[in-house]
Amino acid sequence: MGKEMENLNILFVFFGGAFGALLRFEVSQLWNGKTPFPLGTFLANITGGILLGMLIKFYEGTGFSESIWLLSATGFCGGYTTYSTFSFEVFQLLKQRKWKEALLYLSTSILMTIFTIWLIFQL
Repeated sequence: MGKEMENLNILFVFFGGAFGALLRFEVSQLWNGKTPFPLGTFLANITGGILLGMLIKFYEGTGFSESIWLLSATGFCGGYTTYSTFSFEVFQLLKQRKWKEALLYLSTSILMTIFTIWLIFQL
């Protein structure tokens, strides 16, 4: 891969990540704080998992360019999903001794994301 293509790929990841992070911010602003459950982060992780599952299935089935993959999967999904925020929120719930909420949030986030990706591969 030439230096120009490598630089272009970096831009694809950068712009995809920026757009994903902005959308995650909007989802969090819209939903977090309405309940004790961090719904915005949960929704971003689940919908991001769904999108990534669809991208993987499409990429494996028909394929598309590496640039599109870097823009959409690596960039957008990487910026949109929020593992570090998710981990911090679980920690905060545990610190506040909200055991049920922490367990519910942790288990449903992981299981729902895995389930939705599995479901997409069944289609």
